[in-house]
Amino acid sequence: MFFITSKLLSFLSKPIIWLFFLLISTLIFKKKRKKLIYITIFIFYFFTNNFIIDHCSRIWETPQKSISSLTNDYKYGIVLGGYSSYNKKIEHINLNAHGDRLISAIELYRLNKIEKIIISGGNGDLINNGMKEAEWSKDLLLNLGVKAKDIIFESNSRNTMENAQNTARLIKNDLYKKSLLITSAQHMRRAKFCFNINNFYVDCYPTDCTSDDIMLSFNYLVLPNIDALRKWETIIHELIGYIVYKIKF
Repeated sequence: MFFITSKLLSFLSKPIIWLFFLLISTLIFKKKRKKLIYITIFIFYFFTNNFIIDHCSRIWETPQKSISSLTNDYKYGIVLGGYSSYNKKIEHINLNAHGDRLISAIELYRLNKIEKIIISGGNGDLINNGMKEAEWSKDLLLNLGVKAKDIIFESNSRNTMENAQNTARLIKNDLYKKSLLITSAQHMRRAKFCFNINNFYVDCYPTDCTSDDIMLSFNYLVLPNIDALRKWETIIHELIGYIVYKIKF
């Protein structure tokens, strides 16, 4: 039930859905059409402005760290899923906007900052097609120089709370050893809460952070950009998820 509810909230977190319902409302409520059109235009502009979303992202995100700032050598680097899809036709992984999670883990491994890589990610789709992210990541890790003995897969998780619970069970005898949680900066706040609530205390290594450099250009500051909608979707999804987890757990 919780899994289905989280999927519904994820669907409702999309600003494009709000805009769709507002446009439908302009057709239904003819007497309020003018007001609804103004509201729709305002919401569209607000959620397609890159400057606004980037500023909000910096407030929400866990600050990025440099590799040189990591003072510990970690037994485990825990990579949370959501960074890829899989092309069955050519049997190859496709990294998405969160692919830095996996690439950063490989870099830290090659620099001897982490000893082993744990990939925690099953299938988060409402209808499970049998494909699991942790499993299809194996070839890429091996091809990029990670030894098979240093790769640990946790492929049953469907959400962040299950990532924490299942990973804690997987290495229950090593929970006292230093672990580094590797996930997107926007996701880190919710992820760390899930690990802490399971008495699994980790250090954080945020990835794919929003740049601190503000572009002083007309296009960036003023003109709408459809990519901003995707950024808002992520932030709203994380905020709702964090609140729901706080209430439930």
